Amino acid sequence: MNAAATVRLSLALVLAMMLASCTPSGSAIRGDGSPPDPVMGDWQGHRVTRSGVVVPMAVHSIALGDGRYRFAAYIDMREPLSEMLFEGKIDGNRLIVSEHPDWSVTLDDGTVSGRTTQPEAQTFALRHVVRLSPNLGARPPEGALVLFDGSGFKGWERREEKQRAMPVGWKSMDGVMEVAPGAGDIVTKQKFTDFRLHLEFRTPFMPEAREQARGNSGVYLQGRYEVQVLDSYGLTGEDNECGGIYKVGAPRVNMCAPPGQWQSYDILFNAPRFEVDGKKVKDALVTVVHNGIVIHEDLPLPGPTGGALDTAVQFPGGILLQDHGNLVQYRNIWLVELKP
Repeated sequence: MNAAATVRLSLALVLAMMLASCTPSGSAIRGDGSPPDPVMGDWQGHRVTRSGVVVPMAVHSIALGDGRYRFAAYIDMREPLSEMLFEGKIDGNRLIVSEHPDWSVTLDDGTVSGRTTQPEAQTFALRHVVRLSPNLGARPPEGALVLFDGSGFKGWERREEKQRAMPVGWKSMDGVMEVAPGAGDIVTKQKFTDFRLHLEFRTPFMPEAREQARGNSGVYLQGRYEVQVLDSYGLTGEDNECGGIYKVGAPRVNMCAPPGQWQSYDILFNAPRFEVDGKKVKDALVTVVHNGIVIHEDLPLPGPTGGALDTAVQFPGGILLQDHGNLVQYRNIWLVELKP
């Protein structure tokens, strides 16, 4: 077996180990409680076409504020139906669809059903479902470094060097850390080269906000390469949305859960490689598993992304969490260092 094949096999084994180690610690850490909006989220069921064919169907319902929603229909939860994208407003138990006021749509006892003029869906019936990441509550394996277990910010410091003598300004409550807008980014005191990282995050419910103002934060590997955190639920999945590497790579599939629901990142990172004379011979590589699905695999990172702590890519770096002005929460953060 040649060296390249060995490296690929090693990465595959590490990824398999990473997923296998993600054993939930129990229902308490998995539960999300009541959703912040009863209409927002995933709906799943079937549609009946004009010719009478029954077809599975899924819908992402995105809250826009003031009782308004954007609905994106899917063949399953990940393959969109481009012709089925519309907005509507709840009026009692009726959904008024802006583009199609003649549609008859009702919400009753957790079921949305109705009749449309679309040949692809003459009638439909959908029930609200919640898809939790299978990796929520993953226990740190033996030898892992627990970076945050809910007991405080030991091992973390402020990003700005002149402020590092000050306590971290973020909040820690009930096993969760929460961004304190204006307090600034935080970073681990310890620095790392190659590693696999597990963390869980939750974006706030901000129906009136749009785009980058909606649950924005980020996870910077070595403080230099950002994996985006954002409420991108129901969007197309771009490089500046949840799971994206800004200006480097969009996620293979948008696995973002609705705001208010806990999500997981499992990340395998290999630092760039250099010759003895300092010449870089290999870019950093990252594999990202978002809510149990691989969204980047061995993605080369040619250089630090926007907002990086520094550009000294030849040296180890910490894990940086970004304050972008929104009340994003994190929990259950641990890391396993890997031998080069």
